[in-house]
Amino acid sequence: MNQWSIRRKRIILSIVVFVLVVLVGIPLFFLFYRAPACFDGRQNGDETGVDCGGSCQLLCRAESLPLVSKGDPRILEVGHSLYEVVAVVENPNISAEVRHARYTLKLFEEASVTPVRVIESETFVPKSGAFVVFEGPIDLGAWRPVRATLEWQADKFLWQKNTEAAKELVARDVLLTGENSKPRIDATIVNNSLDRVANIELSVLVSGEDGNLIAASKTFVEGLVGGSASPVVFSWPQPFKIKESICGFPVDVALVIDRSGSMDDLGVNPPQPLTDVKNTALYFINRLGRNDRYSLVSFANEASQPVDIPLGADAGMMQQAVNNISIATTSVQNTNIGAGILAARTELNSIRHRKEADKALVLLTDGVPTLPVQAGVGNYPETYALESARLARQDGISVYTIGLGKDVNINLLKMLATTTTETYFAPSTKELSGIYNQIATKICKKKPAVIDLYVRVFPDKSFLK
Repeated sequence: MNQWSIRRKRIILSIVVFVLVVLVGIPLFFLFYRAPACFDGRQNGDETGVDCGGSCQLLCRAESLPLVSKGDPRILEVGHSLYEVVAVVENPNISAEVRHARYTLKLFEEASVTPVRVIESETFVPKSGAFVVFEGPIDLGAWRPVRATLEWQADKFLWQKNTEAAKELVARDVLLTGENSKPRIDATIVNNSLDRVANIELSVLVSGEDGNLIAASKTFVEGLVGGSASPVVFSWPQPFKIKESICGFPVDVALVIDRSGSMDDLGVNPPQPLTDVKNTALYFINRLGRNDRYSLVSFANEASQPVDIPLGADAGMMQQAVNNISIATTSVQNTNIGAGILAARTELNSIRHRKEADKALVLLTDGVPTLPVQAGVGNYPETYALESARLARQDGISVYTIGLGKDVNINLLKMLATTTTETYFAPSTKELSGIYNQIATKICKKKPAVIDLYVRVFPDKSFLK
């Protein structure tokens, strides 16, 4: 067989094989071949796990970071037998979210290891940042929960990649009003992005200066077009429960007490009403905050010189000084209100005053001013008292006045005080504790409540609840 014949057979065989591959092999390949996919139940392609990682939308669980709870869940009593549970959680995964994150919430009574209520639920976990898990109101009947735990069912999480640009939503002009009556927070939510943002959840947490959660609420905004803003309101039917014994800002207080002769008109041994006045003054001192300092000035014909106790004395010294107040018996003891105010003003303006502290003067008297006198000037004792109070107020001192008994000039006391709401009238010593408590609460200025507002954007309306 010559070479040409052999070559021809080879060419024919090659053509036959090529035809078979084209007509049979290729169709069979496409018939049975399955390209790597993110839902084929196998690890293939660039996947780093079964149907996750690589170019797949799902993130492998090993590649995700666990959710971080920002403290324990907080329980709030919002009504009779009604409670809310609030937890702040952070997702450290910058570009991953969970559409349906299952969790278990357990509520416990004091010293109990058995939960009084177990709640199974789910929530949307947005990428990168903090969000609020909010459950309630929950009717627990006679149960009184004091603590709660939050457990994530992380083994069931389906982490999805989200590489979209973050929504530029900002809360501004956040204002709390009416915390002592019907609290209300007004704010403005601004969409700084170019596109419309829909299904916006806003959660607000209000804490006291001690870090304890006072109140929580949430609301929804259906949508905001790019560059627009919308007002939002959170409100509560009952005043916030804030510990009155904790003051946010320091205050230097001068306690000014009348020890004129009339302060024993109701009894001599012990002198009354002076004894009751001293007891309630001690109660008042104990009501002041730990950041406050106090001084004591007593007056009759003149104010005590030096003052009974200067600013900065400890509680023991203050108590002793109050107990030592007595009515002098060497001469008739009149009422020089102006002298008491001026002595307190001098002490509050002394080097012992702290620059960062507010100043307050609390005056108690059971009569009208009778000293000093000035020839040719009618009613000079009142004029002198009014001028003394004006100078005190001019120095930034808040002046509170208390009139005890039937012989006081309540209108004069209103003019001495910073405002008429800082004037109090006690028909007898029985009312003094309540009055001193009100003044202590006013003096004890609390720091502005800490307001944290969290924004979460849901994928669609079905996530709203």
